[in-house]
Amino acid sequence: MESRVLSQLSAEEYTSGASISRELGITRSAVWKHIGKLRQRGYAIEAAPRHGYRLAGRPDKLLPDELRRFLRAGVIGSRIIHFEETGSTADAARRLIDEGAPEGTVVVAESQTAGRGRMGRSWITPPGTAIAISVILYPRLNPTRVPLLSLGTALAVKRAVDQVVRKETGAAAATDLKWPNDVYLNGKKLGGVLVETAAELDRVRWAIASAGLNVNNEFSGTELAGRATSLAQEFDRSFSRRALAAAILNELDRVYSESRNEAGLQAIRSSFEQHDLLEGRRVDVTTPEGLISGTAAGIDAEGRLLVREAEGKMQALFSGEATLSP
Repeated sequence: MESRVLSQLSAEEYTSGASISRELGITRSAVWKHIGKLRQRGYAIEAAPRHGYRLAGRPDKLLPDELRRFLRAGVIGSRIIHFEETGSTADAARRLIDEGAPEGTVVVAESQTAGRGRMGRSWITPPGTAIAISVILYPRLNPTRVPLLSLGTALAVKRAVDQVVRKETGAAAATDLKWPNDVYLNGKKLGGVLVETAAELDRVRWAIASAGLNVNNEFSGTELAGRATSLAQEFDRSFSRRALAAAILNELDRVYSESRNEAGLQAIRSSFEQHDLLEGRRVDVTTPEGLISGTAAGIDAEGRLLVREAEGKMQALFSGEATLSP
């Protein structure tokens, strides 16, 4: 009902409580209570005697009503679940899958306290400064193609950042992609993605595509200074988290549509390669089998990192942690 009351409010003129009451079939007392709940969620709503209510400001929060204003029609965003704080949006998404959540369900949080990155790393999202988002998918993919979906998720985050930065500043963001799932800006980590799946031998039962993006965080004076960054630090201004989150969902919807056939998957791989931070550079890759060093030589048709070792042998790596050699 808060969403329906919100839809009745205008930023340009006042709407009377009587009009809202009549339109929605609720009492004026109920209107007042729902206005109070909207204010608690961060909406600035002015009230004037004999005039009614006016929407004076929207919060820069990842609220369902705010994200829907920016979303294009598609699979992703069919349902949006919002948390002020949660341990992990991915864990919340997994519980929703067990409850039968539809494809395209989105889980967002203002603060994430136990998020996961790759290689068992934690990803903490401070309140109101970054983006933590997970999307439930039921892809018709062979499990061997999941690495390409992971590349596509990172590509979607990059495209979203580029769009919003250009729109809000007029400048181009120098974003790069680091295999398999990181987004970099000016040589520092800006965000990352993680795609978790449950699969049988020949099909993926479900996938959770998660993304974390540093938006208005501050890393100066922390142990991550010089290695991690945020959009606010790089451009010396704040950015709209809701616009970025919606842009990520829109781009992920586009990538997911492309991933439904082999041609689309290879187009995703090709686009990722165009922005590959590693290609042609010396790398050290930590894998479950040990350390592999050589020159990054692109990404193959299955989404594996190609590394040419010193003696000329080419390695194709499904997983690992790649760093640039000194």
